[in-house]
Amino acid sequence: MPLPRPPPKDGFTFTWDPSVEHLNVSMKEYVSTHAGLDATCTGALVFSRAAAGGGDGQEDRILLMERAPTDSMPLRWEVPGGGCDWDDASLLHALARELWEESGLLLRAVVRQVGEPYLFATRRGLRIAKFTFEVQVEVEVAALPQVTLDPNEHVRFLWATEEECCRHRVAVGDGGEEVVDIEFTTKAQFEDILLGFRLRREAEVKAVESVSA
Repeated sequence: MPLPRPPPKDGFTFTWDPSVEHLNVSMKEYVSTHAGLDATCTGALVFSRAAAGGGDGQEDRILLMERAPTDSMPLRWEVPGGGCDWDDASLLHALARELWEESGLLLRAVVRQVGEPYLFATRRGLRIAKFTFEVQVEVEVAALPQVTLDPNEHVRFLWATEEECCRHRVAVGDGGEEVVDIEFTTKAQFEDILLGFRLRREAEVKAVESVSA
């Protein structure tokens, strides 16, 4: 199996909101203070308004990726993310690494944590906590983020609106001539995606109100 794509030569440089400062710790430190937990993983909600053709005023779309047919939960859809490594500097750095390895996107800011950690067990019985974050990535001005998949993990990506996520059907192509049926990896993944859209709307309303006050 090919090795993951190497990290950027300058490493990962990003900022994070103070609300996630408590997660700027290594997996070893986090697990040691949370009884019954064996490991952690992360997920990144990447939004863009350029996905529908660019320009201000377009509705949010989220990056979804289809899992490889040879992987667990084959051909189901999810957001970028994956397991934290013991040598990752922190859970947030694990987020940056996984985002880069799976999509080729550089993390520039962790906006917020989305929901509570999702707890699940692996086939080997390991107890895992998954943390999901809204993130900002490096892009050209007003351009769509340039995604580059790792074919060992994902075979396709697309940008979906909130309505399309709810309908589990996404129109792709310039004229929406193809419709892709979406089956998410888990119910928790689907719920975090919808929560991510809602939190973005609420934050936008608050920002407008603060300017008007």
